[in-house]
Formats: sequence, structure tokens, C-alpha cells
Amino acid sequence: MGSTVDYGIDLGTTNSCIATWESGSVRVFQNNDQMNVTPSAVHILKSGRMIVGRRAKAALLTDPENVAIEFKRWMGQKDRKSFPASQRVLAAEELSAEVLKSLREDVRRQTGADVGSAVITVPAAFGSLQCEATARAAQSAGFLDAPLLQEPIAAAIGYGIKPESENQKWLVFDLGGGTLDIAVVSTKDGRLSVLEHRGNNLLGGKDIDRIIVEQTLLPPITSRYDLRDRGARGALNSLLPRLRAKAEEAKIDLSSEESVIISLYDIGEDDSGAPIELDVTFTRIELEALVKPLFEKCCDLALEALSGARLSGPDLNRILLVGGPTQFPLLRTLLGARLGTAVDYSVDPMTVVARGAAIYASSLERTKKGFAEPLKRDGSGVNLKLAYDPVCSTRTTKIAGRVVMPSEGVEIKIDSEGGLWTSGWIRPKSALFEVEAPLHPGEVTTFWVYARDARGQMLETDVPEFKVRQGLVPSAPPLPHTLSIEIVGPDGKPMLDPIFSKGAPLPLEKTVKYRAKHALVPSDPKTDIAIKLWEGEYFSEPDANTWVGRAIIRHDEVKRTIPEGAEIELTIKVDLSRITTMAAFVPHLNLNVPSGKMFVSQQEEQDFASLSAGVADDAKSYRDRLDRLERAATDEDTRVELRKLRGEINEIDRATGSSDGRLDPDSAKRAVETSKSIRGKLSRLELQTRAGESPSESLYVEEVENTEEVVSQFGSTLEKQQLALLKRELERAMSRGDNKGAKRAADELNSLRWRTLFKHDWFWREIFESLCEPGRPYVDPQEAGSLFAKGKAAIANGDGQALRDVVRALWKLQPQTVADETRERALRSGLRRY
Repeated sequence: MGSTVDYGIDLGTTNSCIATWESGSVRVFQNNDQMNVTPSAVHILKSGRMIVGRRAKAALLTDPENVAIEFKRWMGQKDRKSFPASQRVLAAEELSAEVLKSLREDVRRQTGADVGSAVITVPAAFGSLQCEATARAAQSAGFLDAPLLQEPIAAAIGYGIKPESENQKWLVFDLGGGTLDIAVVSTKDGRLSVLEHRGNNLLGGKDIDRIIVEQTLLPPITSRYDLRDRGARGALNSLLPRLRAKAEEAKIDLSSEESVIISLYDIGEDDSGAPIELDVTFTRIELEALVKPLFEKCCDLALEALSGARLSGPDLNRILLVGGPTQFPLLRTLLGARLGTAVDYSVDPMTVVARGAAIYASSLERTKKGFAEPLKRDGSGVNLKLAYDPVCSTRTTKIAGRVVMPSEGVEIKIDSEGGLWTSGWIRPKSALFEVEAPLHPGEVTTFWVYARDARGQMLETDVPEFKVRQGLVPSAPPLPHTLSIEIVGPDGKPMLDPIFSKGAPLPLEKTVKYRAKHALVPSDPKTDIAIKLWEGEYFSEPDANTWVGRAIIRHDEVKRTIPEGAEIELTIKVDLSRITTMAAFVPHLNLNVPSGKMFVSQQEEQDFASLSAGVADDAKSYRDRLDRLERAATDEDTRVELRKLRGEINEIDRATGSSDGRLDPDSAKRAVETSKSIRGKLSRLELQTRAGESPSESLYVEEVENTEEVVSQFGSTLEKQQLALLKRELERAMSRGDNKGAKRAADELNSLRWRTLFKHDWFWREIFESLCEPGRPYVDPQEAGSLFAKGKAAIANGDGQALRDVVRALWKLQPQTVADETRERALRSGLRRY
């Protein structure tokens, strides 16, 4: 077994594939069905026997309740698939592990080799939790080493092994069964770089199947048969998997045929027990009419990616097509027309990702080599340290080395496989040597390393071979989403502080400093300090982004109090596979909290089926915000965007309103992600509207007067000095016509007024009295009554801190909307800016 990873795996939503570099070309391993790809489907029988692949997918027509498909879409989620016959319940990563095991077995059956390491591809748009789940699936499948590679990069490598591939710009268009990935890449000077990326984890071939079912198959069925029960026990629920399988067959056939007949026989009964039996004629023209809006959406994302890279279609040399749905003639025509560039489908779109991953893996050193044979230490072996580029864009490469032990009289020879080149015997000078070796153009060159002593006796080396690939050199993969820490802003509202920006090259590491928002007391679990991680670009609205996880500095991990405002250092790392780790250091206590104690990614997975329950309430609040924005909108571009948002709100209303009970994982995630996107866009438009406003001078005068009144009566000398500085800043901004500066100064004046008031016990007493007014609602009236008594006792005893604690507790008892409760985490962020 060599020292390189060697195998590449495309772990897909619909199909998966494994390949390796072998004898100057890529070998794609076929499964038992003599297919290059294995359907990502798992069927569990009543006996517990597990079937993976084509036969599992075929069981959708006979036993759909016990078949799992499309589980890649819910990687990194709490959702589980139940198999009633065997009474088993499996997560997406467990099902993915079974597919990976099946691929390993295909290689073992054909070569006898046990695949211990492989590069596994993931969509570039995958989030951290999805990457973490994929890594766990690989570990469960028995892979000792499984680095993750973004699918567009793998596809570009798969296409780019041709000699004429240098100094070009490509758009990789990867539309798979469940995800869309679009990357603009450059091959300047032989280096493969991702310039821009766009993607959608919930847009793929399966959505075409869904459209066919909803708009072509269900209407004639519902017009003839009784499908009134829309619940989990209704006939429609068991019918849908069979209809999707029929839709997929028709979709594939129409890529090459003009018309098909979809035979719906033996697919089940309606709610009255009548067998459903009919034929549906379906033409390519009808299919194209159905899917054109979806393809137009894909083209829009491609144009967005080009715009982000500051390019236009004619700047591209070609569009590289990846994924089964790109075989649609309509999609190829639309892409070429919308982008103004030729499409390239010269490599099999179903296997190109696995091929690229295999080429990448062929020269990638394994990081876990626990199974390697140890070198003998009796003087009959030579320890070497070699330095070389595993991937080289030039036709020759430098190989440098150092003889570690023993070095006296040792000679080294390096030969390339196939007799292309030999270094001859080299006697290192001061144990060092360097040679330049030619490479096979566009291929992987294997080099053999030999050693001998002064008498010509051959010696064993600990580096008997290594590989160098000539071709495109991948640059560091980019981070697809900004990674941020949630902090509490000056106004008490949560906001995001970006740590690593979108597009930053992986791996990443950074140490940042914050202050504790509140004191952490060893005996009080309520004072735990939460550190919250998010992915996304909506910095003023954390909940509009994707949840990564929460690390916690716990009360039982400290022996002394961490005071409010204490410094907290966070060290955050993201490796090449997007695996995130975080550790904390508290200088005040000289306390180190290692990553393993703080952050366990699997515990942070989201239950989208439950989260989707709050989407309907979210939609109501979105409409109110949208109405306000529409009244304030002054330009047509904003009005167009608002109309689009209203359409998206209507879409999630339809999605949540048409379902009885919990949504399936895919639909639930779609609803939640759409809701987040709307939230972020509304927040951005509101900020733009506020930034563009020019408040009247009278409003600023009122703000100054209100703050002056409070600070002059109750403020300290320092606060009065701050007031004077802010007044001058406001006056200067207004004289310059600087609306943003004026608003910022007015906001700081408002913050100063509240800070001044919050220092005084009498102000907290007024708040407490307002909270005690009759008719004030609380989620726990009994607890609220107990707090009323404590507050009155605190006032009688002159205990200001106790009164503050009572008021804060009463605030927490005030009712929230369902959406707020859904978004509320167990702990709010415990950090503020340093």
C-alpha cells in the first residue's frame, strides 16, 4: 500500500461513484450491476438485511416505507429515517456510511484491495455541520483518512487534465440530483483557482421529479381517484415515492426521446381501496415547459457568480457541465444562450467529479499512516526526508532530500516508473541531495527510491516510493460562507462579528479577543458563557444565517468568578475539509478550555421539522415589515425586490399550509432556509432605508434635549463630558449633510441616556412597578407572583442588585411569539466587543 490517498468518491444525492488513478488513466469501478454509478439508496428488510444501490432504489415501487433516498439533503440535521419493517431508525450520515461501504466492497471485489482512505467530495455550498456529518460517515464506513474536496474543484480537475487547459477561465456548472454548485475558476499559470461561487443545497434533479409529480401525474390521478386524506396515514403519502420514481424514469427517457407513456399500474390504492391504474402521455415539450423556470433560476445563479468574479460570459473559455440533469438539451441551450459561451460535456457528467477526486487523491499524502510498516532500526535501513511538490504545472520537478540515519557512505537513487528517467546513484553532500526529474505530461508519475551502503549492499528506505502529478495545481479551496461569532451590540441586540470572510483560503486559524457580557459564577449554571457560531452574510440579523454551533464556558469548569468585562481569547480553526474547532483562554483565571470540551458539532444539528413550525408566524411578521418598506420605497429597483420577496413569502405559506402535521425533512429545510433568506433580505433593505433617510433636525434636537435632561440631573462628570462630545459630533455631521454620521451620533446619545438611567435604583423601581401593573401577561403567572414579592422585598431592603435581578427575570417571563421561541437558544451570546 502506497503513501497516497489514491481513491476518489463522489458521494451524491442520487448516485455515488468511486474511482482511482491507474496506469496513466482514471479507472471508474463498476458495481455488481455493471454500472459506473451506484444509486444512493438503502433498503432494509424485515430481517434487518440491508440492500444498497439499484435493487434498493427499485424497491421504491414495492416497499417505499422501508427505502431511504436523497438523504444527502439532510446531512447534518437531526432528522432520521424510520424503517418500520425492521424497526430501525437511521440518520443521514449512517445511511451515507452504508453507501460508502458498498463502494469499498466494489473495489475489494475487483482488486482485493481494502480501501482505507479516499477523497470524498461535498458541495461547495455545504455548511460546516454538513461537512462534519460527511466526515463522520466516512469514519463509520471504515476510512482511516477521508479528506473532503469541494465538488466544483474536483470537476474542474476532471476536465482539466488536458495539456491545453492552462490560462483559461471556466464556469463549472454542477447540477446534481439534490444540489446546485456553480464555480468560476481560473487556470492561470497552471494554478486552478476558484474566483467565485454560488450554490443551492436544495435545488437539483429531484426538484424536477417533484414538479413532474405535482403538475403532470397528480392532477389526472386526483381527478379520478379518492386521495382526500393528506395526512401521514393517507394513500397519497405512500403513493408519492412511487410517483417520484416514475417521474425520474420519464425525465431520463425524455433526454433522448420526444414522448413517453408513464404507466401507473401496481403503484397502490386510493383512500377508498380502489387500485390506481392509468397511463399518462408526457412529451419533451411539456417537460421543458415545466422545468424552464427552474433552469432559468439556475442560469440566474450562474450570472450572479460571473458578476461576483467581475466577468461576463464572453470572458469564459467554456462552461463545464457536471451532473445527470445537465444532459437536458434545454438546459444546455439556455446556458449557452444566457451566458454567451460554449458548453463542454466531453467528460461523462455522471462520473467526472469522482474522476477529478481520484486525480487529486493520486498525489495527496495520507495523514494517518498507522498501518504502515515500521522501518527496521538495526542499521539495515535508511531514514529519508524528501521535499517535492506532489502536483506540478511544469514538465519537470525538483526533488530534494536529506538522509537522516545513517548518512555515512550511503548512496541514493531515484527511478521513475516505466523507465522514463533515473537519477543514477547520488552520494549526498552533508547528507543532502537535489535532482530535477521529468514528468509524464498530464499524468501521475511514480518514483521509486533506492539506497545502498558504501559496499553496494542494498538498504531498505522508509520512503520507498512517491508520486507527482503533472497538471493543474489546485489553489487553497475558498471558504464558501463567512464564519462569524455572535456578540451583543451596544443596544443590547445580537449581531455578528465576522472572523473569516467568504472566499478566504483554507485552512484558516485566528485568535480573537472579546469581553464577557456578564459574570460567570462557579455555583450558578445560569451564568454559563455561550459562544455562538454562524455562517452567512447577514451580519445584523444572526437568525437569517446558518447555525454552526454553540461552544460554552461552563460554570462547573471554573473555580473562581469570571467578572463581567473579563477578556476571553478564542482560537478558531477551520481545516481543508471545513471541520471547525474552537478553544478558549481566560487570562483572568489562566484558564484554557480545549475544543473538545467546548464544541461538539453533532450536538448542534438542527431539527428542521420542528423549526418549520414557526415559519408560518414568521411569514406574518415578514408581511408587516414588507408593508412598511413598500410605503417607504422610492425607487423601482427596491420595489421589484420587494415584489420578489412577497412572492417568496407566499411560497412558504403554500408549503407550510398544504401540509397536515410535520413536513418531511427536505420540505421542512426548504421552508426554514427560505424564511431565513427573507429575514436577511428584509433586514438589509431596512438598513438601507434607514441609512438613506434624512431625519428632520427637530428629531435630532428632541434626542439631544431628552439626553441632556437625564444626564444633567443624574449623570456623572464623565457622562456629561461624553454628552458634550456627542453633541459636537452631531452638529458637525448635520452641517456637512452627513446623514449616516448624524444618525450614528444620535444613536450614541440615546445609548448614553439609557446607560445613565440604568445605573440608578429608582429607575429600576419604576420599571418594576410598570411590570406589576394588572393585566400584564406572563408565561408563568405563579413564578411572576413570586418575583413580585421578591421585588417588593428588595425595594424595602434597599437592595438594588436584587431588584435588577427580579426585573430581568420578569422580562424573561414575558410571552414571546412562536417564532421567537423557536429562534431562542438555551443561552444568549455571552460576548461583547473587546
